[in-house]
Amino acid sequence: MSKLREKIDPGWGRIVHGSEYDLAEPLGTDLVLLDVPPGDASALARALEAAARLRDTAIPVLVVDGRLSREDRISLYRAGVLASISPADDSEELAAHLESLLGAKRPAIEALRRVRQYASHLDEQLRLAQRLQMDFLPHHLPEVEGGRFAARLEPAAWVAGDFYDVFRLDEKHVGFYVADAVGHGIPAALLTVFIKKSLQTKRIEGKHYELIPPDEAMRLLNADLLSAELRETVFVTMVYGQYDETTRECVYVRAGHPRPLLLHGDGSLEQLDGEGPLLGIFPDAGFDLCRRRLEPGQRLILYSDGAERVGPVSQPNAAALFDVLRANRLLPVEAMLDAVLDAVHEAAHGGRLADDVTLLALDLESTPK
Repeated sequence: MSKLREKIDPGWGRIVHGSEYDLAEPLGTDLVLLDVPPGDASALARALEAAARLRDTAIPVLVVDGRLSREDRISLYRAGVLASISPADDSEELAAHLESLLGAKRPAIEALRRVRQYASHLDEQLRLAQRLQMDFLPHHLPEVEGGRFAARLEPAAWVAGDFYDVFRLDEKHVGFYVADAVGHGIPAALLTVFIKKSLQTKRIEGKHYELIPPDEAMRLLNADLLSAELRETVFVTMVYGQYDETTRECVYVRAGHPRPLLLHGDGSLEQLDGEGPLLGIFPDAGFDLCRRRLEPGQRLILYSDGAERVGPVSQPNAAALFDVLRANRLLPVEAMLDAVLDAVHEAAHGGRLADDVTLLALDLESTPK
């Protein structure tokens, strides 16, 4: 084999041969020659491992085939070996064969470099998009008399199609919502920014103002989505509510979103009323305005349908989510929401989440101040 190396133009770079291949650095090697003695199961196993490790690189991997069996050669090819060469062949012909492979490698290496550069740039841009979207979320949730808000959002990708907000409307009212744009990723994330900027909550005239009722705010938002005349068919589900901390009354509307939940102190769970279509579909959509007075010890919970992926199957399962909430009701509200996220991750078996997950809760103290 040393004669073979001598025949190859040293300008091609480094050639790793025999037992050296496990020391090869993918970006510092031009060619890997695997020498597998017939009947040596250990050498064959190491060769299969090396070929599989280098399969997705631009490095040609060849096996020096003296007396390998047909089955062994097939295993090596399936693992990633490009071709086999015989030491009995004319060394000049072998050198020409190897030079041809090495010459073909150069444009592949350049293409791989460009792909990696583009992937690095795209990764950087997506990280920036994620930071920007997270900056649109409230950094501090408003304090409310006799209770507190808690929220969690975990994207399935770099950016989410889910969004939430909690904001003070005046000295006694707090507004809040959870929205879910169709899909996830960049297009859905852009739509969440549109929602945040388009939702109208107050009507101000001079020094006076009035709160826009949630049903009217939802109609105005629906009209804005339709008037944007977006080329792609988009829609949004949403629950928007206003909480009066002096009366503990919650006024809310629902637009195609999972129903708000009311978790009682005894562990019973109630799905609240309210009907309304998806946003961005129907021009004359109407939304039911619902009212509910909350009691000390209750928790009002809003969530996106990604939170329903907590069961043993991959499909959404609202009943499984309800079980997790009931089982963790005695925990602080933040820990209860974390328990739901843990269950979603457990159901995903450590893999990527199938959908964005958003949770928003209003926890009322058992003994009001």
